[in-house]
Order: sequence, then structure tokens, then C-alpha cells
Amino acid sequence: MPKKAAPVESSKPLPPKRPMSTFFEYKKDILDEVKKSHPDKKITELTKIVSEMWKKTDEETKKKYEKIAEKNKADYETAKKNYEDEHGKIEKKKRASRKKGKDDDDDGDDDEDADDDDDEEEKN
Repeated sequence: MPKKAAPVESSKPLPPKRPMSTFFEYKKDILDEVKKSHPDKKITELTKIVSEMWKKTDEETKKKYEKIAEKNKADYETAKKNYEDEHGKIEKKKRASRKKGKDDDDDGDDDEDADDDDDEEEKN
């Protein structure tokens, strides 16, 4: 198994994290209660239960979480602006490909031609 490259050390601190949405604020508050009610369920199943609860939640409760999310977003925007003023624009992280299989180069072939080149070199 190949070793992973060590992360590059930067003099910049990490940028502020993006705020959670209203649903995730709600989930954060209610998840422990749902876990106690359904101790045998997996996290994915628990999230489905919380999602159904969120859909049935009254507008007053949803507005409470919308206010929390708006406040967190305003705090994030302030922190982001301060970070960018001091350290420059936040660089976006490159996401790893989620594609399954060997063909990650998007040219549509299955890269058999790369193996053919190696065979020809071995013959010479």
C-alpha cells in the first residue's frame, strides 16, 4: 500500500468553517433524543427519522432555527472577511474523484492502451 504524502505545512491558519444549515442545527439539537428512542438504528436511519421530524415541525420552530442559521452565517461572513483581509483569498480544496473503477482520466477508454505501450518496450 503506497504511503500518503505528508500534508504541506502552511504559515496560514485554517480558514473559518462554513455555517450549518437550519436542518443541521435542528439535527444537532435533537439527535441525542432520537438515538435514545432508537438505540438499534444506524446513523443513516437516524438521519431519516430526524428528517421526517423536521418536515412535520411547525413554522415557529423552523423560524427559530432559521434565525440561528442566519446569525451563524453573518458570523461566518465576518470571520471570512477578516481571514481574507489578513491571509488572502481562501483557496478551495480539490475534491478526490468519486468515480469508481480504474478509468479516472475521463477519456472514455479503459486505459488498455497504456499497458500495450509497456508490452512493446519489453519486446525491444
